[in-house]
Amino acid sequence: MKMAPLHRENMTARIYREVKGKLMTGQLQPGQTITLRSLSDGLGVSQTPVREALMQLVSERALTLSPGRSVKVPVLTAAELQELRNIRLELESFAGRVAAKNATQELLNELARIHKSLAAARKRGDRDALLNANFEFHFALYSAAHMPYLLSLIENLWVQTASYLTFMYQPPFPGLTGEHPHSAIIAALQRHDVDGVISEIRRDIEAHGEILMKILRERRIVEG
Repeated sequence: MKMAPLHRENMTARIYREVKGKLMTGQLQPGQTITLRSLSDGLGVSQTPVREALMQLVSERALTLSPGRSVKVPVLTAAELQELRNIRLELESFAGRVAAKNATQELLNELARIHKSLAAARKRGDRDALLNANFEFHFALYSAAHMPYLLSLIENLWVQTASYLTFMYQPPFPGLTGEHPHSAIIAALQRHDVDGVISEIRRDIEAHGEILMKILRERRIVEG
């Protein structure tokens, strides 16, 4: 079957989602330059929809303008990272609370499948697969809240911060003491423990956030 050609608006939306997805899964690093030419050549499209998609991400503070015809992944200060983490704590706890009340066996099975793939990626030292699975797990959970505006806000927070995860997830990957937060979230969902779900979401964000900040300060990527 012959497919109808994509309209420019559809192409712009696809490019926007693709670049946003790369940001949310840590595939782009802070300070990394994205040029119109490199992106349009890589996707095999004209520069017009690429420019429109990138400008939309700039307007959302996901990217910053650079001299010439390029944009960059933002470089954040320690204070900015801490502020964004604090906002994540509140919004993701809220999403987790609502999702826990809506949890089905289908969701539990999906979360267990994703966490199994995350554990396998960690074991073989596959950073990209680990970060993708981490993203999948959290957004499968938050999507169960059925609150699209809230989900969009959380996405935008991940877009602004996930690029820094590349500094933390270098083999051997760091881990938390005790049970992994994802396993504990699944267990809390199984016993209908809403407070337990929220507690593990907060432990995941706070504890990994502290590990990240320690690494960033040791490597002098951030000050303060």
